[in-house]
Amino acid sequence: MEHQNDINQIPYTWNHSPSNCLKATRIDDDIRDAIQGAYIRKPSIVEKQELLELSARIGIYTSVLGFPAISAQETEECRKLVQFIVQYNLPVMPIFLARAVVKDLEPIVMLRQEFQRDIRPEIFIAISPLRRTVEKWDFEYILRSITTCGQYLTNNQTSFGISLEDASRTPPVDLKKAIKISLDAGAKSLTICDTVGECKPDGAAYLTEFVLELNEKYGRTVDVVWHGHNDKGLSVANAIAAAEAGANIISGTFLGIGERAGNTPLEQIIFLLFQAGNQQFDLKSLYPYCQALAKYTQTDILPTAPLVGSQAFATSAGTHAAAILKARQLGSDVEDAIYSGVSASVLGRKQDILIGPTSGQANARYILNLMGISATEKNIQKILNYAKEKDCCLNSKDIDQLKKTESFWE
Repeated sequence: MEHQNDINQIPYTWNHSPSNCLKATRIDDDIRDAIQGAYIRKPSIVEKQELLELSARIGIYTSVLGFPAISAQETEECRKLVQFIVQYNLPVMPIFLARAVVKDLEPIVMLRQEFQRDIRPEIFIAISPLRRTVEKWDFEYILRSITTCGQYLTNNQTSFGISLEDASRTPPVDLKKAIKISLDAGAKSLTICDTVGECKPDGAAYLTEFVLELNEKYGRTVDVVWHGHNDKGLSVANAIAAAEAGANIISGTFLGIGERAGNTPLEQIIFLLFQAGNQQFDLKSLYPYCQALAKYTQTDILPTAPLVGSQAFATSAGTHAAAILKARQLGSDVEDAIYSGVSASVLGRKQDILIGPTSGQANARYILNLMGISATEKNIQKILNYAKEKDCCLNSKDIDQLKKTESFWE
């Protein structure tokens, strides 16, 4: 029998060894994109400040906080968020959205000058032929706008990034022109946007490699950011493929909330980066952040949501529960591994045994011990029969009621 200390050598994996570049991949929390969801409640400024503090604990590199040019109220909210970052010395770089017009950039430059810190405008340009046709936009005019904005920001000593909207549906010749102009204008980052979740993982990798090759060809070293959406349910796979291809920042939202089917869920990306050896993040802060975000945006977390769902580390099936309880005797690492591909303890959570219609004697003994009820054969059978009569697992209220019903037990 293998010794419990060798648990990491016991499970076999068919996965390839992760790319070393994943160890240095950073995260951009796009709060602004998150609240664009159709049924999302917009958090208050105080709630956003709390989320900022929580994201800093996790180890977030940058955070997209707003779009100052859309209103005076938005500008003031953005100002208060930067003030909060400065006041509490949070290690998060604020990013603000802007169209490729100088008027949009002016309030961001004012914020940078007021706080004397790196505050980066993210200029988004829609470059796909489909979008340009629908909007009746002239491609050459878009390219000239990048140059104009770059000159304005350079004159005002403000670094900036270019977000290539709908890049995944843009042909190479157009993408190449937009990237060349952006780099010549002085962009410090290029965000590859899979705006409608068009890509599959091979496409995400190919597109990222294309952008990186152009950077090398033009002799520039800039951050390459992958920003994907989940329309086909592939956002996590695409983001990891892009990171393995060389994108050094992944942009998304926690819980994957956002427009339509949402964005790349960052909690899942961060865990995968951790498994690849990335030590930048505090995983035990993921669950509190997601809980707060769900509360403030009035978003329901699916019970089956990976890592953060209520059922993510819960089982009521008899054979599974029995195996988990046996594994528990060999240590938390074994307990986490026997029926889970994710370590609950690393996330500050635990494997949970429930009792319901599909449970067995191991579940019953476990629950009875928690209740302080003698686990006799009769009591085991009584609680199993009671659980099997239910159409779902017993909740804490059910168990409390049973515990108080002394006449029920032997």
